[in-house]
This record gives sequence, C-alpha cells and structure tokens, in this order.
Amino acid sequence: MIPPLVRRCPDCGHLGWSRRFTVVEDGAPRRVECPACGHQFSVADSPWLQ
Repeated sequence: MIPPLVRRCPDCGHLGWSRRFTVVEDGAPRRVECPACGHQFSVADSPWLQ
C-alpha cells in the first residue's frame, strides 16, 4: 500500500500535495499545517502501523 500523496485540509478544503503541508514540531503526534489557511491538524499517514 502506498501512502497518500494528496492531502486535504479539513478546515478550508485546500487540496494539495502532502509534501507542501509542513510538519509541526511541537511534540504532538504527527501534526501538519495547511499552506493556504494555516490550520494545524493531525494525520495518520500509516494507519496500518497503529
């Protein structure tokens, strides 16, 4: 299974490549920030490992 290459912001609906969403390093479990609106949310890039 290939990890998703496209990510969608749950707040504004911005759709873009997953590498454009910057990773937030605040100790939280895998949070990213939307490049369009700045909304931070958690993602599960590898749900099969949890």
